[in-house]
Parts: sequence; C-alpha cells; structure tokens
Amino acid sequence: MRIKLLPCLATALVLTLGAGPALADDEVRRRGSCSDGPSEWRLRVERESSTSLRVRFEIEHGEPDQVWQLFLSDNRTRIYAGSKRSDGGGGLSVRKVTTDRDGADRIKATGVNLATGESCAGVVRY
Repeated sequence: MRIKLLPCLATALVLTLGAGPALADDEVRRRGSCSDGPSEWRLRVERESSTSLRVRFEIEHGEPDQVWQLFLSDNRTRIYAGSKRSDGGGGLSVRKVTTDRDGADRIKATGVNLATGESCAGVVRY
C-alpha cells in the first residue's frame, strides 16, 4: 500500500509545482461602459517578463475622430499620460509596459473625450 501511495504523491507534487508558473502568466481583463455615451472600455494586464507587466487600455464604439485624454497608473505611479484621436470606427488603444512593483499591482486607466465629456475608467489588480 505504501509503495503505491508514494508515486501518487510524487505525481501530485509535480503537477502542483508545474501549475505555479502558468498561473503567474495569466492575464487579467476587465471591461465596462463609459459615462454619457456609447463607448465601452477594456483593460488587460499580463506578464511581460519576470520584472514587467504589459498593460493595454482600449476604448471602443465611440465617436470617430474625437480626441481623448488618457491616463494609466500602477500603484498610483503614472505610467502614461497623453492624448489620442479615435479612429474611423470610434476606437483607440494604449499599450504600455511597466515595472512589476512589489506586492499586488493596482493598474488604473481613465479616458475623457475632450469634445463630449464622456469618461471611461477601469481598475485591474494583478
């Protein structure tokens, strides 16, 4: 009985340890509606390397050719601030690689349409 139990425990340990790194590579996604308009936002965070994260913030279904003011932060540290114009379909996106800070990262993204005042905001904890 003990002889059969040992290989089972060894297999379970290998499977458990093997699953650890895969969980660290998972991405976290959030999405939602924006205020005062038709737009929707998406925020995605995934591991870029052992020391960095890849952040992508998208706004879709907005008015075409509109200027948006966009901000991204990681644990209250600004990682992007700038303006972008939406494309012909009313969409735009920002991609940024940031340092993986100590502890859980709180990635916040906001966008404001300068012409209409429509705003989008999302948060991801990674």
